[in-house]
Amino acid sequence: MTKQQILKYLAILLVGSSISLFIFFSINTRYLLRNKAAIDNAVNKSVIKLEDELNKINLVVESMAFFYENKKIIPQHLFERFTDPFLKELNGIKALAWAPKIKDFEKNKFEKHIKIKETNTENNLIPTKTKDVYYPVQVLNPLGPLKDVLGYNLYSDSTKRDVVLRSIKTNKPAISGPISLIAENSTIKGIVALKSVSSQNSIESRGVVVGVYRMEKLVSETLKSEAKVVDICIHDEVGDTLLFSNVDESKITDKKFEKTSIQKTIHAVDRKWLIHFVPKDEYLSFPHIFESYVVLILGFATTLLLVLLARRRDNHNDRLEARVLLRTAELEESNKQKENLLREIHHRVKNNLQITSSLINMQKRKLVSKEAITALQDSQARISAIALTHQKIYQDKDSKAVNLHEYLKDLMEYQNKISPTFSYKINCPEISIDLDRAVPLALIISELVTNAVKHAYPDTTKYNELVIDVDVLDDGMAAFSIKDNGKGLPSDFAIENAEGIGFDIIKALCRQISAELTYNSTDNGTHFTVTFDNKI
Repeated sequence: MTKQQILKYLAILLVGSSISLFIFFSINTRYLLRNKAAIDNAVNKSVIKLEDELNKINLVVESMAFFYENKKIIPQHLFERFTDPFLKELNGIKALAWAPKIKDFEKNKFEKHIKIKETNTENNLIPTKTKDVYYPVQVLNPLGPLKDVLGYNLYSDSTKRDVVLRSIKTNKPAISGPISLIAENSTIKGIVALKSVSSQNSIESRGVVVGVYRMEKLVSETLKSEAKVVDICIHDEVGDTLLFSNVDESKITDKKFEKTSIQKTIHAVDRKWLIHFVPKDEYLSFPHIFESYVVLILGFATTLLLVLLARRRDNHNDRLEARVLLRTAELEESNKQKENLLREIHHRVKNNLQITSSLINMQKRKLVSKEAITALQDSQARISAIALTHQKIYQDKDSKAVNLHEYLKDLMEYQNKISPTFSYKINCPEISIDLDRAVPLALIISELVTNAVKHAYPDTTKYNELVIDVDVLDDGMAAFSIKDNGKGLPSDFAIENAEGIGFDIIKALCRQISAELTYNSTDNGTHFTVTFDNKI
């Protein structure tokens, strides 16, 4: 496995895992936002509902006070008829009552009907002690379960006495701090809402109308749906006393309580309540939505599947690549063998041509006729040109071309050895000739050089020079020219009518390689040019 493949697999894992985790957290975040909206909605509704309920308390005691201001005596049955609708409408109401103001000198007269009582430290009712003023409960609704409360002196308890005095002072409804409810478990908290009632002809208090509430019932009945979302802790701002709480005590003492809870302040008649709303754990904790885990698992599974598919494809490609490399190596080995074989063939052809040239030499030595000897010498020159071509072919590293510059150099050295009566110059760039043109072009060059050496220089004492130029033209064309400084061609010379096999060979070979042969001759020498298409 390559480093690039490892990086690719890691990239797939990283991208796939990132997308899966993004979708996972997006789904859970959506539920978190929905939970936050539910918490905010529950808090706002709770504040509105509690304020509405406290306004009802205020209206009820105002109504009861108005009722008593217009009637001196209200019997139990009439009080019940008047307050029954309130008991049905008010959440958490425990009792509605009337407590007249009784001075000490009026105590005996009142106690002929109802004994005045107070509570001891255990919250049990006992006969009251002598006091200047009493506010005993005279009528009560509901009477049945709370009959023992008749005669209870509101003025005997400091908390209730404080509320009575505030209402008398302001002539408005007042509400108490937390109280222990009579005839209830002492741990159960309640509150008292009351209003002082004055006589029509005096501002002096005649008594108080009272509404007793059980805080637990008040909160639970008012905030039924909201209590499913948030826990509630209510403090009376006066003295920071606890009125109600369904929050775990460990959370209240926790330092994070102030940070995690949502604080609201509401007006409770003539006091203020500080309310802490604590979202339930399921609304604050990470939702862990089932569908998000399904998406996460599917995302990881898909990512792993993609990695496996990529690995499988890479393995397949590696096998194909190995097969290709093996086949390529086999082909290269085969080509190398063929090239070596081809070189060997060219080498043997060259050797065979040299043997043929040696046989011709042996034959020349036994001939007397100059014409026969000349003909054999010409044949030897042609054979040598072909042999030299094959030599250059097998010397080439690819055995596919002949280096023209090196070929011309070797050819002219060979000719110069045969006829040392001339000098030569070669102007040729590094150019290669393809195999299809190499042998024909070699024979053409050999014939032109041989003709120039044999016929252009009748006077061997003069400076005789042969200049060979090779030019690379446009469109893959090349031009080969041979220029001598000899006597020139006869005035009536024409290639078409030329006698001798040399020009016949040149013309035939030019047709074979589609080359164009041109010449120009003066008294100062002859210039032959062969233009051909060099595919390499």
